[in-house]
Amino acid sequence: MPRLINFAAFQLNWLICVLGAANGWPWAGPVAVLLWILAHLRLNRGHHKTEWILILAAAGAGYLLDSLLVLTGYLAFPEAARLGYPSTLWMVALWINLATTLRHSLGWLQGRVLLSALFGGAGGAAAYYAGGRLGAIHLPDPVIGGLLICLLWSLALPALYALAHKLEQGGPADKGEAHV
Repeated sequence: MPRLINFAAFQLNWLICVLGAANGWPWAGPVAVLLWILAHLRLNRGHHKTEWILILAAAGAGYLLDSLLVLTGYLAFPEAARLGYPSTLWMVALWINLATTLRHSLGWLQGRVLLSALFGGAGGAAAYYAGGRLGAIHLPDPVIGGLLICLLWSLALPALYALAHKLEQGGPADKGEAHV
């Protein structure tokens, strides 16, 4: 599977998650991401362990970081977008969706700590900003909230890449994996 298809699937799932939540269908994104994961794993046979670990790590990190933002009052969800608490299932699905790109369409960031931190900070803040403009989230204090999101993402993305690198170095199932 070409990297362009991986990136296009990532973008499509982002839109489904955010627009679904903004329009009162917060379950649409998790369903779309689940279908994408099944296709992604089928296309990456023999590498399920690495992919699953990255998916679970991204889901856990995303839930914790977004929940922290919610509990501190810097992130909120409109009533129609709530499905889970403190963070939502569709937000966790977005993090899972990101995990499917780490070794593939965004694999070029692997090993580039500063660049992945900058990309994570800018991309994370931009994604939350866009989600707010589309009505899926609300940042009660956009300046402080945006800075916190930028900081959290500038730490989270390099950490996920460090995990991906460790997994790729780790075992026989990881030897010779193709970045699709």
